[in-house]
Amino acid sequence: MENRIKWGARAVSSDGKDLGKVIRVVVHPKNNEVTHIVIEKGVFNRLAKLIPIATVFFAAPDEVRLKIDSKNVESLQDYEETFFVTGEEIENLESGVTPVYWLRPVGDYAELYPLPPLNTSINVPKDTKSLEPGCDIVTVEDKTIGRVRSFVLNDEGKITHVVGDIGGFGSKSRKLIPIDWVEEIDEAKVLVSASAIMIEKLPEME
Repeated sequence: MENRIKWGARAVSSDGKDLGKVIRVVVHPKNNEVTHIVIEKGVFNRLAKLIPIATVFFAAPDEVRLKIDSKNVESLQDYEETFFVTGEEIENLESGVTPVYWLRPVGDYAELYPLPPLNTSINVPKDTKSLEPGCDIVTVEDKTIGRVRSFVLNDEGKITHVVGDIGGFGSKSRKLIPIDWVEEIDEAKVLVSASAIMIEKLPEME
């Protein structure tokens, strides 16, 4: 059965509960295998969960249905974990660690006290890439010609085609790009070994 995983698709548990939307696709670039999808629910208190691809029953452009119920989804690993960093750990972290402060009322004035810095880690398997929604499609000439709309998977969870929206405003077309044409997959872009002309000559998707 052919599956399509698209950013923004609604995720539904086996007991029919709305779990949120697909916000990321985690891909192993060496074998083009999708290992996980990331779903997120909520507006203010947003929570993102890392969903193993093996738990996906089927994926359509607008909906991903899982084999597991909503209670089991709650027990899955969070996509991001935020934690306080203290002591020598700070020196081992990359730049960009965010300091946090809290207000402590003292008399008529509130005093600002620093807390240990916060660091956020992303829980994806080693050597995989967590692709951003609508990442760029870049040709062999280093030209950005469009954005990735979704991925087509086979029964083994491997990508067979990349669905791309090619062109700019007013002249956009949807193309099915074979995975054999993909040279590199990164978090913000998909680099293809074909030229812009070759991509344009691909048949349009209906």
